[in-house]
Amino acid sequence: MANPIAPLVRTISNREAQKEARHLFAQMEKEGKKIPAWMRVMANCEDILAGFWQMFTATMDNKPVERALKWKIAYRVSQLNRCAFCVDVSKLKLKEFGVEEKELASLDKALKPKEKAALAFAEEVTQHAYNVRPTTFKNLKKYFSDEQIVEITSVIGLFNFINRFNDALRILPQPK
Repeated sequence: MANPIAPLVRTISNREAQKEARHLFAQMEKEGKKIPAWMRVMANCEDILAGFWQMFTATMDNKPVERALKWKIAYRVSQLNRCAFCVDVSKLKLKEFGVEEKELASLDKALKPKEKAALAFAEEVTQHAYNVRPTTFKNLKKYFSDEQIVEITSVIGLFNFINRFNDALRILPQPK
């Protein structure tokens, strides 16, 4: 019987992984990290995995926007898209930054004004990027430079992509 939570396409084992994927898998294991299911699925198309990983690491670093805010954006985008896998991952990351479960439930109330501006922008871009309200963008500009806005927009785009990738290929959170 097939695993009911298995992705729709095969996951690539370490042995099956090609050059770039094999290197990424080995690097993660050397750092003591578990290779996420989305990476094993994305490894079916190695150049996509390599390109996505490069974009992911460049986007989710600690500059020019702090990582905690990036993960709050990722969490909100993933909530809006109802991506269970990314909501779980974002929650874990936010807990690493000291955000507690009760804060996650009412994230809006715990945000600073600049974080609220970033999340309002994330919501509008996720729901209707073609029609971001000028007031939303003006508020964003009060707190962030053009460089930071490009990075915030990249976080939003990155998570809209990975949310859809995970959901379309049924990459779900693993049972605990």
